[in-house]
Amino acid sequence: MKGYWYYAAITTGAAILYVSSKAEWLPLLIILWLIWLKARKGFPLLPFIISIISFCFFTFYIPEIEEVAEEKFEHLSSHVTGSIDGSAVITDEYMQFQLEGSHSISNTNFLVMYFFDQPAQSQASFVKNGDFLHGASCVIQTSHESIEKPSSSTNPAQFNYQQFLLQKDIHYQIIIENLNQIHCTDPQPLSHIYLLRHQLIDYMHGRWSDNTVMWLTSIVFGDDSMMDEPTEELFQRWILSHIIAISGSNITLIIAIVLLLLVKGNIVTKERAQLLLILFLPLYGILAGGEPSVWRAVWMITILLVIQKFKKKFLYIDIFSFVFLSLIIFDPYVIYEVGFQFSFAVTFAILLSAKWVSYSTSTLWNIVQISFVSQMAILPLQLHYFYIFQPLSILLNVIIIPYFTLFVIPLMYIATLLSFLPKQVLFILDNSFQWIHSVVVNFLVWVDTYLSFPLFMNGLSITAVIVYYIFFFRFMYELEIKRMKVAFLSGVLFCLPIIFGALKPYLSEEGIVTMFDIGQGDAILIETPYRQDTLLVDAGSTFDFESMEASRSVYKQILRPYFYSRGITHLDAIILTHEDLDHIGSLEYILEEVTVDTIMVSSFFDDQLIKNIQASFPNQIIKRIEAVQTIRGNFTNFHVLSPTSDHQSLNDNSLVLYADLGAKWLFTGDIGSDVEKTLIKNHPEMNIDILKVAHHGSNTSSDSVYIEEIDPDFGLISVGRNNRYGHPSVEVIETLESKGIDILRTDLHGAIQYYFSNNQGTFLIHSP
Repeated sequence: MKGYWYYAAITTGAAILYVSSKAEWLPLLIILWLIWLKARKGFPLLPFIISIISFCFFTFYIPEIEEVAEEKFEHLSSHVTGSIDGSAVITDEYMQFQLEGSHSISNTNFLVMYFFDQPAQSQASFVKNGDFLHGASCVIQTSHESIEKPSSSTNPAQFNYQQFLLQKDIHYQIIIENLNQIHCTDPQPLSHIYLLRHQLIDYMHGRWSDNTVMWLTSIVFGDDSMMDEPTEELFQRWILSHIIAISGSNITLIIAIVLLLLVKGNIVTKERAQLLLILFLPLYGILAGGEPSVWRAVWMITILLVIQKFKKKFLYIDIFSFVFLSLIIFDPYVIYEVGFQFSFAVTFAILLSAKWVSYSTSTLWNIVQISFVSQMAILPLQLHYFYIFQPLSILLNVIIIPYFTLFVIPLMYIATLLSFLPKQVLFILDNSFQWIHSVVVNFLVWVDTYLSFPLFMNGLSITAVIVYYIFFFRFMYELEIKRMKVAFLSGVLFCLPIIFGALKPYLSEEGIVTMFDIGQGDAILIETPYRQDTLLVDAGSTFDFESMEASRSVYKQILRPYFYSRGITHLDAIILTHEDLDHIGSLEYILEEVTVDTIMVSSFFDDQLIKNIQASFPNQIIKRIEAVQTIRGNFTNFHVLSPTSDHQSLNDNSLVLYADLGAKWLFTGDIGSDVEKTLIKNHPEMNIDILKVAHHGSNTSSDSVYIEEIDPDFGLISVGRNNRYGHPSVEVIETLESKGIDILRTDLHGAIQYYFSNNQGTFLIHSP
């Protein structure tokens, strides 16, 4: 099997794709590929058999992620028992740990969370005092009503927290209100290493500034809880997050430091130092947080050290494949970890391209080659998880990777070792690092501001992924054997799935109307066929009732992911029906990142709000529109029906729009019954197919006579779950039901999407 283990790794990867996608043709493709290798390439019999066994075994071994039932826990009386698995996670806001259920609730794992009134002063003291350590047996006093399923996504492209936890084999969550509810005892011996990790992190916090310790704890201990959100998003957008994650370069640096101190310092022999490293590296894997990228690097290098010690010879690709297979066997849920997927995809591609890279003696060109291979290897994963790819990231990596590899990462390990020095000495080192590092981060911000030309799309189909990787590795192979013409053709072919994926919205004859589930507010996106028009009717947000400040959460968690997934970087218009924050709160955040041709408001929209928008975005066009005007689009027109006069009410002054979008739509903002009566008086022949029910289903709207006159087939209500207003009202629901109208509500059905083409359409809901 020497030199052939990577075929078993490839077929295991195919098994992972098969389990996650259920593409029935994939097993046949794998078998045909292996038969082709056997017949045409002289593929040995043993690797052939092992590869088939790997595919079959992992197809059944890898767990499928299925939604858990609403299990009843009445039998648990007043407590839950289990043991802590792994390290407790502690931030300024909360503490959480995974609890493996005891025999009475076997195969059921819980995420236990406690939210601080004020941040814990010491991570180590907190976990030690509460025995929140690995292996500790815990009894949690809680009612069965407090055990709940994690929330799932209710919007397209929104992060699915429930699925995220299921992929970690966590089924339910328990939120603790008081620490007295938890009693833990008897942690396992391994817990001392986890405790040491917390102690070291605490110590670093006391020795370095917040800005420096943010990078130090991320790079040395794998704790990114201090990383600020803008920096995290910046690195994510430019596919630089892997630099912060602990990887092979970190482990190699540790080896260099240990050998320098122990061997060059004549403390121990080289053989003894190697033995110490073999024993220490697995322990460092725990100290570094135990993420998949850490274990990949730790076990690969540990195996290499063992091989060197016993003077054996193995190929790097075989060691890689063995570690890959072993980690999945040890924990099959690891395949769902993003870090695992990125780390192994990059490493596999670099190993396979090693010969091509070795042809050049230019260090700079080698860095460009490795950057290119790394970016291309994870491109389908990047698009699947984040919907964004920055082509210039290939060049940016050429600058940033050497900077981190040669300066930041070594400095953080050296800083860790020197943390015992007097603070006056550390102050000089700390400030020097901050000054240099701020220049680089500001450079990244400048690039992000002026040189950002991202590609947005909603991932690739399983077929496109297979085609992409077939031609990508063919491209690399042809480069290796220096057949440049065939390599160029393969390069074109592996780019085609990306190109077609990006162009898909512009080639689709299907339009989409999306009523987002943003809680108690409105945001409706209209995408017409062939991307002829893209308009947003209202841009609501949640907000703080005391400060009346809009939250960024709706844009960040709901609108932006959907824009990314649909490749939307430009809106033809945002139509704001009226001034309430639940209709305009996300506007500022949209304008910061999305190009908007025109903002449209009614003639009676607040002047001061318009001035505020123009002060923040001086080049933004804002247009007032009136009843009887028509907003002309490339696909359809939007007819403004109201307000015809100033009603001296924000809600009643809402813009009312009529449009033909595969059906006759009426968008009504928050108008009340008086305006509804005016509408049917001014437009007696108006007949509607789909009604956006006014004011979230309030009893101040949806008058019975009005509903009967416009005679809609569907009523769509954008409303928050368990909202304080009691929306939608019982009267409105009864009125709609009595008229035989099908009701779709965001609180019950999640986001509501209407796909239309050629004057017909269908609804798709995203139920919680």
